[in-house]
Amino acid sequence: MSCLDLRDSDSRYRFAQSCLGLTGCVSVCYAVSTPFWFKDEGLWAKSINNQSDQANSENEGVFNALEAERVFGLISCLMALSTGALCLVFALCWTSKTPLSYSNTHALLLAGQALFPTTLLLLTMGFTGFFFLLSWSFFTHQHREEIRQDFSSLGSSYWLGALGWFLLLVVEPIVFVVEQVVVPSPLPDLEKNLNALWMDAPLRSKRSVSVGHHLTNHKSNMAPKRFFSQP
Repeated sequence: MSCLDLRDSDSRYRFAQSCLGLTGCVSVCYAVSTPFWFKDEGLWAKSINNQSDQANSENEGVFNALEAERVFGLISCLMALSTGALCLVFALCWTSKTPLSYSNTHALLLAGQALFPTTLLLLTMGFTGFFFLLSWSFFTHQHREEIRQDFSSLGSSYWLGALGWFLLLVVEPIVFVVEQVVVPSPLPDLEKNLNALWMDAPLRSKRSVSVGHHLTNHKSNMAPKRFFSQP
């Protein structure tokens, strides 16, 4: 299995989507873990101003948007880490011959019980971008008045976060749809390769049996010669 297989259109689209997803996941992780959202404060700051603190203390039983943005931000960060690792695997280690290396993989793909790499990337990126969009939206809604008054105070974490969910939720589905239209279905090739493997398997077993039988006969013929050659 060779790395970075870009020989066919399927591999190129898979590599492009993996790079796209990796960029979006890195942006999401950077946005969640850094404090440069608004006036050098981020999701993990206590508050941007005193007014939001007073509002939260007066409505303790009401849905807390500040806690919600942190929870969704943490979930999206964890999903971004796993999705980024998946993107690296599909970009560097997965080739068109990988499903043939595992007997259960091509069987599940042909039976429609397994996801193709680009479909799996679409789902994981979509959930990652969706959870981060919730966190990003709660933060924007929570501090909309402060942002409206001082729009220039929005930092790099806020804008990179916006880039992250835009890549994961908007650009990736567009690329996936284009791939489904342009790239032919790989199922016919999988069926041909699977039939070829099934036809070659008896031949390989017969060759191995014949070679083993020949070696056994050769050793048995050599044994009497060694015995009679001794003085």
